[in-house]
Amino acid sequence: MRRLTNTNWDSLSGREGVATVPDQNEAREESGRNRYNFVSSRESVGPILDHRLPSLSEPDPCISVAEFVGSKFLPEYIERKSLAGRTHYQSMLKHILRPDTVDQLLNTGMAQRKSRLKAIPDWPYLDNVQLCELREQHVRDLTGAAFAHGYSAQTVTHIRNVLGLIVGHAKRERLFTDENPVSGVELPPICHKKPQDLTIAQAMVMLRMMRYPEREIALIAITTGMSIQEVCGLQWKHLNLTKAGADCDGETIPSGSILLKHHWNCEGIVQLHPSRIRLIRVPEPLSVILLRLKQEAVSADPNAFVLATPSGAPIRPASLRMERLKVIGRKIAVPWLSWQVVKRAHDAMLSELRIQLNSDLVSSAQ
Repeated sequence: MRRLTNTNWDSLSGREGVATVPDQNEAREESGRNRYNFVSSRESVGPILDHRLPSLSEPDPCISVAEFVGSKFLPEYIERKSLAGRTHYQSMLKHILRPDTVDQLLNTGMAQRKSRLKAIPDWPYLDNVQLCELREQHVRDLTGAAFAHGYSAQTVTHIRNVLGLIVGHAKRERLFTDENPVSGVELPPICHKKPQDLTIAQAMVMLRMMRYPEREIALIAITTGMSIQEVCGLQWKHLNLTKAGADCDGETIPSGSILLKHHWNCEGIVQLHPSRIRLIRVPEPLSVILLRLKQEAVSADPNAFVLATPSGAPIRPASLRMERLKVIGRKIAVPWLSWQVVKRAHDAMLSELRIQLNSDLVSSAQ
């Protein structure tokens, strides 16, 4: 199986050398320490907003929305959420406050990077609106601007709901006494589009046009139902291609199975939540491909990654080239092809096979 020779492997791995899987507790600790260093003190938030916050022991209901978010809502509400929850709130807050304000309040470990979302001219940001003066019209201005810029009904609903939670937290702190202005703003119902799925024939053509490592990632995802993030975090020690059971850190992996324990997230490779750790059967045709990959592997270390750069570093899902996938999609008349579509292909193809089987059975009975 030929591998790419002109791949930018440093960008695929995102680091030099072989990556290691962090201890779960260390990962959690590092996540809380580096991903979001919440700014909650007057001394820290003050310079960001160019003025000092009122004493938190004597809350002032006329502080600005940005001051309240930085001093109360972030440390007392968002900080207690999961990583996925914190990421969601960060994204939605950048439509309520200026993106640069949110980046500074969160004080993320990405301080040296430029924020991907820039402030939109004439967007009705609420940074300097006094909390006690927040009205229904402010909410309507925000949702109206979002719709005017082409945001989906679902995204606008998320923005509206986060603002409602901010006001709700202010009410609990007795910093807002009126009715929540968000409750009076109705939005159009969310219309969910039916997702488009790959057919078996389309997937076969797609795989023939792919190269390493995208081909192997897609093949494993389609045949096992694993997510792209799980495929990229897979280590050989969690894969048993022998005819007998194998031991892995005190756990037995049955023959022809994968013990799925890790995946990629924005912090790197971390252990899955206990409810998502599972055993997956490896289809026989996939076993042949995986055995070939193992023979070609640079390292025989069981901790090595199944799909890796020549240096042994794991491949980051975010580095997989969407441009290449889009080119393939256009060539096979599937312009909506994406890694999300590839991820769904496992269930979609099983459904297609069930429909075909049912049709064949009905036809044979007639």
